[in-house]
Amino acid sequence: MRYFLILAWMVSFPSFAAMTSCPPAEPVTSPNFCTSFKAAAACHCALSGLPESMCQDINEIYDRMLAIFNSVEQVCSYQQDTLQQICIDDWNCYRYGGRDSQGNLCSASGNPC
Repeated sequence: MRYFLILAWMVSFPSFAAMTSCPPAEPVTSPNFCTSFKAAAACHCALSGLPESMCQDINEIYDRMLAIFNSVEQVCSYQQDTLQQICIDDWNCYRYGGRDSQGNLCSASGNPC
């Protein structure tokens, strides 16, 4: 049952994103990127029908996505909210910090979220 809910969330994620008022994440170069990315991910997760408690931990969201898609690249290829490379940069900057694919510092500091 749990995997069915996760799969339903992943399949419906793009359509919910188009109909929601979830805030978009700020660009990875913004000092507010971490907060905005976490809020956007939690909002989309909650709107998908998963319990709010399951949507508060960005690492759990990430782990669920990888359990279904096996890689960030596949997740970002599937979703339709943003360009694939921006999606990849967002997840990489949130989790690891450093620089995005354009060489910009993540979160204006290079630190992970």
